Amino acid sequence: MDALSDLALTALDDAVTGLLPGAVPAGLTRAVRVVPGEIRAAGLGGYIGAHPDPRGSILGRRVRATVELGVTGGSDSDASGYLNQMVRSLLTQEQGELRREGFYHIALDPENLAARSARLNLDFEYRHLPTTSEGVIDLLDLSLDVNLTPYGMRYRFDVAARSLVGAAQPLADFQVADDPDVDAGSPASKWVFNAGQQRIEQNAAVVGGPLDLSQPKKAGAQLLWRPGGQGFELSRFIAAVDFESDSTDGVGAVFAREDGESFWYFLASQRNPYHLFGRKDAGVYRIVGTPATDVGFATGSRHVLILIVYDQTLIAELDGVRTLQVASDVPVTAGEIGFLTHGNGQARFHRARLIELV
Repeated sequence: MDALSDLALTALDDAVTGLLPGAVPAGLTRAVRVVPGEIRAAGLGGYIGAHPDPRGSILGRRVRATVELGVTGGSDSDASGYLNQMVRSLLTQEQGELRREGFYHIALDPENLAARSARLNLDFEYRHLPTTSEGVIDLLDLSLDVNLTPYGMRYRFDVAARSLVGAAQPLADFQVADDPDVDAGSPASKWVFNAGQQRIEQNAAVVGGPLDLSQPKKAGAQLLWRPGGQGFELSRFIAAVDFESDSTDGVGAVFAREDGESFWYFLASQRNPYHLFGRKDAGVYRIVGTPATDVGFATGSRHVLILIVYDQTLIAELDGVRTLQVASDVPVTAGEIGFLTHGNGQARFHRARLIELV
């Protein structure tokens, strides 16, 4: 049993009871039953944020449920009046108070309303706060993340850079695979593990093609994810990349990489700024869909980039905000995935997570 889910259901029972009138009229008996329909991880893999004091992780579960209300005893008129009082108590709460109690939505089901019974549908979030100080969690199972695609999920990869400190070969599960079409005179990539800062760094301004959107060519430094020396062959996935950059130039991910001449990519640039999806097909670069030209990223700050790719749909989210969604004219092909930089010699990567959509 998932302990957090069990705690969430207990909290939901208490929260519903807390919203109902305290006194039951003489001669009447009420029955309140909360029936969960779906429990899923809130936030990213169940992680909502960091709690400052005591220091630790805020974990959460999201619950969709129905509340069944029933009244027995007394006259039909008295029972109906009290039932109406309970329903009104649930529906007329101030929205801010509902959110503080964890409720995102409460609605009456009109098809299940009678003189002595009613049903309401609700959406509830339980947040579990730490009781003692702990280290903020490093590893989360992304397979628990919210999935809005038509596919199921299978966990494949989750590496926090801080967990690599002390390893004899900290980059053993990665492979340098720079684009062969970088500009003449471009430096080679410098992928290193910085144990002191607990991060993977790319310290060379590897570049091919312009930094702006005048051309789709965005050749750069690539570091593929290869756990155990084996690359992924995925066409449908959700990937999360934790990064920061002191440079305003391109940082993102390469995916569906068959070889150096055929792959897809996402790049975010603060210098210009833009977010874009593109692909290199048999050596020819092209932009996929229409780039977002009013977004970039803040330098010197840690960000979470999430890419959702399936069939002909490509979605990018930065720090929980969807910045770009495009449709390709062809399905995304299967291939490897990894970090990508373009003209950026100050990119730092803290974490890589991957689930396959199946």
